[in-house]
Amino acid sequence: MRGIPAGGMRAALTGGNTIGAAVREKKPRADGYLHIDTPALIAKLTDLGANSYLYGVWDSPTDWDDLRLEFAPAALEAGIAICPYLVPPSETRQDGKASRPYMTDYVAWAKAIAELSVSVPSVTSWAIDDFQFDMNAKLFTDSYMQQIVATQREINPELGFYTCAYYDAAIDDGFLDRYGPYIDGIIYPYLDGHRSNTHIASTAGECLDAIRAKTEPRGLGLLQLVYSGRFLDAPIPLTEDYVAQAIATGLEYTADGRIDGVIAYGLQWDNAPTPSTDRNSMYGDGRLSLVVPAIPVGAGNYAQASTTVRVDPDAPRHELSFWHYRAFTRRYPKPGDYAMEVLIDNEIVWETDVLGHPWLLWIQGEGLQGPVDVTRWLRGKTTATLAFRLRAYAQTTPVNLNVGFDQLESIGFTIDNPDFETTDDWTFTATGTIPPPAIEIFAPDRPARILAAVRDQFRKG
Repeated sequence: MRGIPAGGMRAALTGGNTIGAAVREKKPRADGYLHIDTPALIAKLTDLGANSYLYGVWDSPTDWDDLRLEFAPAALEAGIAICPYLVPPSETRQDGKASRPYMTDYVAWAKAIAELSVSVPSVTSWAIDDFQFDMNAKLFTDSYMQQIVATQREINPELGFYTCAYYDAAIDDGFLDRYGPYIDGIIYPYLDGHRSNTHIASTAGECLDAIRAKTEPRGLGLLQLVYSGRFLDAPIPLTEDYVAQAIATGLEYTADGRIDGVIAYGLQWDNAPTPSTDRNSMYGDGRLSLVVPAIPVGAGNYAQASTTVRVDPDAPRHELSFWHYRAFTRRYPKPGDYAMEVLIDNEIVWETDVLGHPWLLWIQGEGLQGPVDVTRWLRGKTTATLAFRLRAYAQTTPVNLNVGFDQLESIGFTIDNPDFETTDDWTFTATGTIPPPAIEIFAPDRPARILAAVRDQFRKG
């Protein structure tokens, strides 16, 4: 595939609202801007085991000149392939961030990048973000795409051209039929298929297979992008285990030629600790998280975490105390859309609409009433299954819903791992498009752990 190093791409990419992912000089130059620190970035990529870099042209007006005058020649000497990465109209601001100097004139960009690739062969491909959104599709008509491709191929027929396509677009025949004739392949940001999260990595192979079934017959390449830093829509922050598993799957597919490579997106290079906003527990480091990303959910679907509890059958009273929290971003659900439930042996012992309390705070059990008396469900038993569930009661429109449980306490029965400080003892299930729950544990050195995980995978690959 055009623009792909032999053996497949192992790349990094910075991006919007990632943290510590840009490697810039510490002091402004005479023009007042912080320029790309080329020696430091080359050293980091080499240490990572990367053979490619998707060079974002967006954050600073100096990015293009830093690329063509400094970074591209240094990358050529280091043996690192470069893919300049541009933003589409939807991410372009005349008074802010934009791909400068040519802005949304992508024919001019095709000419400039192709010319650079001839003079500095480390530039082997280029890409434009997010064709699929309506605002961008209005510009990228057939005739405009023909101009772009004709311009670059007249200068360098071997220059690769890619676009980013999320899962829905990547498996959409209409999208691929429209743009397939003009591009060499797509960059697919892995987000657990339709379930849009960064804590379930086990479906990476399924997603890649589903996309390959569409791209291969069209002669299109496929690059897997793995979120390795902050993703704004992620209800649960990603971990090093997630990143390692997703990248390992991508590298396995790369090794046998099923895809063209893997991109680690948003790696935090700056050695800073995990942002404190990632600590979502009530006490300690861990909590149980049940989430719904911004996706439609069918009525009756749910996410559930369950565990077996040991019961004193003769206890005079059985009581459960738990604390819960819910947060919403972008938009709120409607009353009657979602409920939080507690179940014992599949019987509901407590439930409330996620909008049933006015406080966006940690709340104990039955609101002002506190703990819940569960004696009639446990008396006479020696064991039982305790479950916490987030259920859609109606067909829902997309919301970002994040429900947490923490600090379980009991009378008359024993719960293992009641404060969710480890990932042990709980079983997770989900139906429909809702992703399974997770035990979310804060780690102050998470960025360093993720960087090490990517390094380990890339060096193996």
